[in-house]
Amino acid sequence: MDPRAQPERSRFTLWLALIVAVFAAVRWVGMTCDLWLDEIWSLGLVRDVKAPWEILTRVLHDNNHPLNSLWLWLLPPTGPAWTFRFLSWVAGALTVLLAGLVGRRLFTRLHPDAGGAAADVAGLITAVLAGSCHLLGHYASEARGYAPAVAAALLAVLALLHRGERGSGRWVVVYALAAIVGLLAHLVTAFVLVAGFAWTLVGPGWKRGTWRAGLKDLLAWHGGPGVLLAAYYVGFVRRLSIGGGPDNPLLGVLGDTAAFTFGVPAAAGLLALAVALLITVVSVAWIARRDRGLAVFFLLGAVVLPLLGPVLGRFQLLFPRYFIISATLVVMLAGYVGARAWRAGFSARLAVVVALALVLAGNAGHSLRLAYDGRGQYRAALQFMADASAAPVVAVTADADFRNRPVLGYHAATSGLGRRVRYVPEDRVPRAGVEWFLVHRLDGGPPPAEVVTDRWGHAYQLAKVFPHAPLSGWDWAVYRRLGPQER
Repeated sequence: MDPRAQPERSRFTLWLALIVAVFAAVRWVGMTCDLWLDEIWSLGLVRDVKAPWEILTRVLHDNNHPLNSLWLWLLPPTGPAWTFRFLSWVAGALTVLLAGLVGRRLFTRLHPDAGGAAADVAGLITAVLAGSCHLLGHYASEARGYAPAVAAALLAVLALLHRGERGSGRWVVVYALAAIVGLLAHLVTAFVLVAGFAWTLVGPGWKRGTWRAGLKDLLAWHGGPGVLLAAYYVGFVRRLSIGGGPDNPLLGVLGDTAAFTFGVPAAAGLLALAVALLITVVSVAWIARRDRGLAVFFLLGAVVLPLLGPVLGRFQLLFPRYFIISATLVVMLAGYVGARAWRAGFSARLAVVVALALVLAGNAGHSLRLAYDGRGQYRAALQFMADASAAPVVAVTADADFRNRPVLGYHAATSGLGRRVRYVPEDRVPRAGVEWFLVHRLDGGPPPAEVVTDRWGHAYQLAKVFPHAPLSGWDWAVYRRLGPQER
């Protein structure tokens, strides 16, 4: 070993550890805010589970992300919000670490003669991009399965980047474990597994050996994960019921995904999407010159497979989180582009530093809003109504029972207001009306009206708006009933 390699590796390890620590702290800003509907829903789904395997056999709902559900099941049903999100937070910190290792390994594989210092730069740039990415950070502080799925997907990519090397047998085991954890975390991991199969199928291994050796290698890496994916789909995924949601246009969702990946305001999401596509096209073209299989992997995993369902009309309920694997792989490509630019001279390095600073600043704005507004200020809204009302029991109705009732019920019960605040379903509002009316507003929804009416025509005046930060939850506009003389 080159005697200079050990100090270089130690410097890389220290810098990477510092980056991981900084962005683990950044991810904590979303850990203590109020739980939103899908997290509360997940808690409810595991309430009656008696044994761990029942999470796969009884909880047949798409809001059941099995690994996260198991974590929630192991915890007490009530407690601080951060305890329910802790698994995701740990996975989010591991994601930054793995992004740095993948970035370094990817550069080494594509540029074996560039030297360790160049590969270290690639790894650190990639780690910074992954750490600052608000899309990844947001879901690393949410009690759902997306953050563990991303971490497992990156571990799978790291394992595949060692394929074909001496001693790669242990990485076969790592890949299989990553497939198991990733699929139990969320089905989006399948994009990496299918793309990884294609990478192995068209990679150089077939040319170096015989067809028998190539087939043996293919089965060693993908036989077990392939059988697992098929069994998981038939035995669990295919049986799930869909919870529903708003009908979001594909282009708008992709724009939001890119915006919250690269720190651009949501209003400029299409510009961010154009930048993401440019990065993908340029980097895949560069990679194809050196490793055709790897280029196929990124093209399939980042673009083709995630878009296949929506384009064919198989999936109508679309959210940025469904494209979180795409965003992760594009971040890996962006790190590679930055590392190549870093080698081009002072001007190119200055451009990389400026680009990283802009991404960091933009995503810091997204993170600050999450820290300030959370995923909704539901407890504060309940306390506001309780403090402003003289009635012993505060009656509240809303514009959508399905979304508002469980959120109000959970936070009323866990905040000590359960005996003070009572939710009245829309179809049970009495002729005399109720005192309070809630209107929820999703990301990008219209501003609340000054006055709304219930099913009996009673008018309610806007009292206060409790905002939320995208990408989860909603605003609550709190309305109070007007008396006859106030109308």
